[in-house]
Amino acid sequence: MIRHSLTVLCGFSLLTVCGTVQAQSASVSGNWAGIFDVVHADGSVEPGKSFLVLSQKGSAISGMAGDSPDHLSPISSGSMNGNDLTLSIGVNAQVTVHMQLALEAGHLRGSATGMPVEPNSKVVVDAVATGSDWKPAADVPHVRDQLYETVAELDKKLFDAYNTCDLNTLGSLVSEDLEFYHDKTGLAVGRQTFIDSIKNNICGKVQRVLVPGTLEVHRLNGFGAVEIGVHTFHHPGDPGNVGIAKFITLWRLKDGAWQMTRAISYDHEPAKK
Repeated sequence: MIRHSLTVLCGFSLLTVCGTVQAQSASVSGNWAGIFDVVHADGSVEPGKSFLVLSQKGSAISGMAGDSPDHLSPISSGSMNGNDLTLSIGVNAQVTVHMQLALEAGHLRGSATGMPVEPNSKVVVDAVATGSDWKPAADVPHVRDQLYETVAELDKKLFDAYNTCDLNTLGSLVSEDLEFYHDKTGLAVGRQTFIDSIKNNICGKVQRVLVPGTLEVHRLNGFGAVEIGVHTFHHPGDPGNVGIAKFITLWRLKDGAWQMTRAISYDHEPAKK
């Protein structure tokens, strides 16, 4: 993952920092440490670290930077404009990493571009001053990973529609080429087959409930996410009839929209009372 802060992404070559500074610039001299997090379009986060040793003379910045105190490379040039720090990092002949940071409330915060990351991903940088021991004056939390929350909300939306027979919403959340595997009934292919099955067998007859604490979400690089969990099925007309099963769902993120493309519901049995 991130020795991917600046090493994996930069190979950790020389850091080049460029820009011009106006007369009255805040000083950033000293050691700084914090995060260098890659935030993907699906909301998942690859956490990384940043370490900087900065020396400021007027508008000029010099020093070193890297992904750990033991992996620092020299800053060849740098500048500030007021509270804004602009860095250009020469990775190699083909890649230059650009960092735009601002000094605010004791933090150097901003972004980095130019690294070989997935399309629509962004890199978040946030560092605070430290002593020579690299212990920060304040904790710098990593960017919150939102993929779990996104998929949990998708699960809720899907099964709220399932439980209320909202077939339009169900149709919008599943792909045209959906494959649904069930250990008792086998394979069902296609969106319309799925919708017809819900209409004929579920509407008004069955309520699905996610078992608390069982939901897992894992990123699928370049595709979306896999959701794993346990759910129960209740029959309003027969309260004592409760089934339980495990499930695996594949969610695809395409053009900003999530859809279920594959689902497996298995190990169905009566729930223990």
